Amino acid sequence: MSSSKADPCPCCEERQLRAGAWQFLPAGLAPPGACEACVLPPAPPLTDDLPPFVWPRTTAAIDALASGVEAEFEATMAAVAAVDAPTFATVIEPLMNAPHFKTNKAVCEAKFLQHCSTNGILREAADGAGTRFAKLKARGRTLKDVHAKVRAFKATAECAALGAYEAHFVDSILGQFERSGLGLDAARQAELAACREADAAVCARYKKNLAEDDTKLFFAAEELAGLDEGWLKARTQADGNVLVTLKYPDLIPVLQSCAVAATRRRVSAAREVEAYGDNLDLVAEGIQLRKRIGALLGYESWAALATETRMSGSPANIDAFVGPLAARVAAGARADLDALRDLKRSDTGDATCELEASDVSFYSALRLKNDYGVDHEAVKQYFPLDHVVETTMRIYQELLGLVFTEIFAFDTWHPSVRLFKVEDAATREKMGFFYLDLFPRDGKYGHAAIFHLLKRWKTQVPVDCMLCNLPEPADGKPALLRHSNCVTFFHEFGHIMHGLCAVGDGNATTLAKCPRDFVEAPSQMLENWCWTKEGLTRLSKHVDTGATLPDDLLENMLRAKNAGVGAAMARQIYLGRLDLAIHGADVPADAAALQALVDRLRPEISLVDNPPGANMLRSFGHLMNQYSAAYYGYLWAEVLSADMFATRFEANPFDAAAGRRYRDLVLAPGGVGKIADHLATFLGRAPSQAAFLESRGIN
Repeated sequence: MSSSKADPCPCCEERQLRAGAWQFLPAGLAPPGACEACVLPPAPPLTDDLPPFVWPRTTAAIDALASGVEAEFEATMAAVAAVDAPTFATVIEPLMNAPHFKTNKAVCEAKFLQHCSTNGILREAADGAGTRFAKLKARGRTLKDVHAKVRAFKATAECAALGAYEAHFVDSILGQFERSGLGLDAARQAELAACREADAAVCARYKKNLAEDDTKLFFAAEELAGLDEGWLKARTQADGNVLVTLKYPDLIPVLQSCAVAATRRRVSAAREVEAYGDNLDLVAEGIQLRKRIGALLGYESWAALATETRMSGSPANIDAFVGPLAARVAAGARADLDALRDLKRSDTGDATCELEASDVSFYSALRLKNDYGVDHEAVKQYFPLDHVVETTMRIYQELLGLVFTEIFAFDTWHPSVRLFKVEDAATREKMGFFYLDLFPRDGKYGHAAIFHLLKRWKTQVPVDCMLCNLPEPADGKPALLRHSNCVTFFHEFGHIMHGLCAVGDGNATTLAKCPRDFVEAPSQMLENWCWTKEGLTRLSKHVDTGATLPDDLLENMLRAKNAGVGAAMARQIYLGRLDLAIHGADVPADAAALQALVDRLRPEISLVDNPPGANMLRSFGHLMNQYSAAYYGYLWAEVLSADMFATRFEANPFDAAAGRRYRDLVLAPGGVGKIADHLATFLGRAPSQAAFLESRGIN
């Protein structure tokens, strides 16, 4: 489908103008004369060395995939319901691999593109497929005849003789049925189903507002004083103004490095007051629905329902964990913020000015530079993206006994995506695949996250994908990462390893996910490699000279690790408390009540005043997905991660034997069994807070 010089391609000019956001077209939908560069290539033939995906090119293809999943679901449930003499093979195994789970490649093909396709129509269709699957999942938990077969199997001698792994799935399936409202009368059961469906729809609308936000702010170059010249040049428009969006590669540099307070204030207001449509109203609607779901099932709150199956067990246990920690953090947080306020007064010459929310990142960075010799702009010269990515992957391979092989011919949703096959280093057994989609573009998921696309089942291996929004190369120069970007990449990659190293059929599916308050622990533990001398030396390579971080700068970074830790920890506690407050027994009634809650809690816990009308709930996507009533888990998991690192890796971060033990005892079990038991085996004792407090310098 090539074009001639006399008849130029109708797409090229727009594609070149919109390099990161171009909607690459399927050949059947491209206009006449479209050149090969503008057309999404056909999928290569599938082989054992490729993930089993052919990404849909049309909405009709997405609809066909979703319809096939729905039909398979109905057939599977009917077959289980018709079983006369229940066995593990006829009742439990089909439900472990229920067609709407991520053990089915069609589920991924139908819904994943909502997060990353360059075509808005396909994103919307994929989002609709996800909603259809959520309805299937909810309905599958309310089928009384299927539940009866599981209960009948539970009473058999075969069930009593099952091993621990298989028994886990029987109990998990029964638990899901029991929490689905099967004990309710018909009217309440119908209301419960309607509430779950409505909540899923509200969350989908919220997520769409985040993904499709197109806020554009324009500033004169002098309004962005302090920003890197290359960063400014890449965003300078034809009229000389500089374009700033709310995506991380724009947002973080402005808040950390822009010396103009009015600009920082303007960008912060755009994010917390103006952007993301009706998201605050959607949060208010979602928490009311979740409150009602909990009430219908006999729980005081959504938080009580959500925490019942987690490590914490209850909101009361979370309070018992966070309360003493908050008390120990408060003094340090106050001292940190006082230091930032004093720095602002010195910097501005105004002895009476106060620290604003939009000042915190800037003066934290300036404090690092002044007091610890850590300059974010200087440091990032040592972290070219390609080197960080390749080194991170080498470190994980060495630690966990794995081999990654890049694959260059595969079906993809965007040309910048990379694909790797993962094998066990000793046996060359295929462990799975992962995609890397690292750069921002219009319509793409706006933060950093891992998507577990496919789960292990029989001969099928897992497939994961990392979606990030890291700085991308420009003007022929390598992309440079801030140290915080390196930490983020290392962290997210840890989630990929958790997904690929979990063993056993159906592990890490809906039925076997590890508790939400543990899921961050493995990745947070691996962040520590970005804070060791050995790790920083390997990760660093100056963009021009190739030199590693000089000893003085490296030592300054390590010395500054806990600078501002009090204020940072207070913010984490605030976010966790906010999450539990909106999902507790006393749910805010509307957006105005949510605003009042944020206005009260932010200064009370984080000790930072909330600007008028500012509300980070507009973009706090964690609380509108499976992290609702679970954000405390980041702090909970951080305590566990610090203990794991200090006990098994601090003396020798690159101890391959310890890494393999970690893979076998912590990652491999996935969600099967009790995480506390796995941790005790790995640590040689029960977990403790001591290592966390010491590592953060909290007295």
